[in-house]
This record gives sequence, structure tokens and C-alpha cells, in this order.
Amino acid sequence: MTDQLRQRVAQALACFDQSDDIGELHALLDEVAPRAKKAIGQFVRQGGEDAIPPPADLGPALDAAPLREATATLRSTNDFPLLLAMSRAIGRRIEAIEIAASAEFREGSRVVVPLQPRYPVSGASASGTVREPGIMLDVLLDDGEPWRGPASLARLKPPSG
Repeated sequence: MTDQLRQRVAQALACFDQSDDIGELHALLDEVAPRAKKAIGQFVRQGGEDAIPPPADLGPALDAAPLREATATLRSTNDFPLLLAMSRAIGRRIEAIEIAASAEFREGSRVVVPLQPRYPVSGASASGTVREPGIMLDVLLDDGEPWRGPASLARLKPPSG
């Protein structure tokens, strides 16, 4: 692995650590997951779980890459420890965004949520009441159906009046 590649990955890590675009972060994680799963399977077949290398340990970048460059780096990186480092950074950022989003909701909060609790967001939405707050919200929809999904998908419903 070259120093130039390590620098590009460090800049991608900085980009992912700063991103607030949770939809894009989910899409990137979904995109890289099959590659990581395949690589892990190969390592396990070759030498068991102990053969799986840890994520690369990279120092901080002087500056963050733009999202387009960070995405290109993620897509073009075949070195598993570097790929794992980027995947983990994306996962940590998603978790941080979900924690921050969950602070907005209390039991009894009125919310609007997409009917399909996943990214990318598409389709119809519905109103409901938060039954149990957290990074995964439990909501009772106004039609009586339960809904469970990431807090980042929910929006506080403006008071009617």
C-alpha cells in the first residue's frame, strides 16, 4: 500500500467523519458491504477468523477530501484493512447522527415517518406518536400500526392549529 493511497484514505476518513448526509452514508455502507463480506469469507477460508486483518491505523489527514473524492477512494480501494477503516468510520458517523437525532424525541412526541423505515427514503409517510424513544424509535402510527426505525428518519410533526 502506497503512502499516497494511505493519505487519500485518511482524507476520505476525515470526510466521512464530518458528513451529515446520513442517506449518502447508508448508501456507501450498503455499497461496500458485499465487498467486505466477500473478503472476510476469503480470509476465513484461508486461515480462519484469526486471518482477518484489523482495520488500518491511519493518522489524521491535514484536510478532508470532498465527498466525491472520498467516495471514489472508497470504491477503488481493494486493500482490506483500508476498506475496513473507511467502513468503520462511516458506521461510527451514522451512529453519531442517530444518537443526535434521537435526542429530539420524547415519549409522546408527535412525528412524521416514512412508511418504509430504511434509506434511501422513498414513498409515503405517516403520522404517529413515539412510544419508545432511542436511536431506534418505536412509533404507534395514527392508523394503529406499529413502526420501528432509525430516529434520523423521523421528523417532529408541527402542531396543527
